[in-house]
Amino acid sequence: MKNVLTMASKNIILMMSLFLAVTMISSCGEDDEMMQPMTPDPSNVVASFSSQVDAENSLTYSFTNNSVVNGITDTSFDSAWDFGGDGTSTDASPVYTFSGEGTYTVTLTVTASDGVTATTSETIEVTAPKNRYAVIADLADDDTGELRFAAMDSIRTGRVTFMYRVFEDAADGFINVSGPSTTGDFAIVEVRLKDNVPHEFREGASDDAVANANFPEGVIDTWVPVEVSWAASADSSTPPTFSLSIGGQSVITDALSTTNGGDGDVPGHLEATKEGAYNFQWKYNSTSSTSDGVFQVDDIVIYSSDSGTEEVYFSDDFQGYTAGDNLDPADADGNPINANSVYHPNCSEVTVGEDQ
Repeated sequence: MKNVLTMASKNIILMMSLFLAVTMISSCGEDDEMMQPMTPDPSNVVASFSSQVDAENSLTYSFTNNSVVNGITDTSFDSAWDFGGDGTSTDASPVYTFSGEGTYTVTLTVTASDGVTATTSETIEVTAPKNRYAVIADLADDDTGELRFAAMDSIRTGRVTFMYRVFEDAADGFINVSGPSTTGDFAIVEVRLKDNVPHEFREGASDDAVANANFPEGVIDTWVPVEVSWAASADSSTPPTFSLSIGGQSVITDALSTTNGGDGDVPGHLEATKEGAYNFQWKYNSTSSTSDGVFQVDDIVIYSSDSGTEEVYFSDDFQGYTAGDNLDPADADGNPINANSVYHPNCSEVTVGEDQ
């Protein structure tokens, strides 16, 4: 009997040992499973953007990146833009100028910090910029149409360049470069621009200058370049000299500015012009009549060499305006019309035109 109990006790102890061993092994396995790293869920990336064409240049667009990243702590992302094969950018919200008009598929690819990407595209119809310019009319019978720019101070040595365009049967257009006074007899030089006959001087040219001038004929429906330069004398004892070219053709060089008002106007002319140019007038038609036509002016650039180096003093290509804008700062009574206009209050009947 004793042997039987001893044997039973040994079997019980053996079974308990096996049970404990299995339990420990199973427990270790569960611990190993619990220690395995968890794989985080991927981020949720939504690519989105909007675009806006530039008001001054229809080839230029501003792109606003509206993309979002959710589901992860670091919501930053990288951007890759493809402008329809015309160019690329990695800016978040770029400004891009297309090389020309056409249809472009703009694609934005967004890459989140965990490597997840999203892509979106938009087709854009890009149009070429429409040229804008000043349109000078004359529908009032008591004044000429006029665009006038006045410098802050006289420019002793300089030049002005611009483009003009007229149409068939238009009245005369004028460019007048003068000192503080815009009275015709006191001009440095004033030129009458014709539609289909040779141009001519109106003021400032001596008989010799008129005889020696090489004026081209006017042309219609074509932008024609004009350049007028001047140089005041070193001691201001004589009027300035001037040079003129129209359509790339030199008309006259270094002519002495002269009054057409007779000997009595010589002192007044010298006083008005000796310091150089101050007023720049583009005028259309006359004070005693009206015209159904217009005188168009574009790409005005006024240069000064008074510092010893030629610098741009003023320029206007009219692209910063909207078609139909009135360039008159104020009416005849001083009431504001366009407070943002950089031109003289004596402007009259001048607006911004646009080619279609």
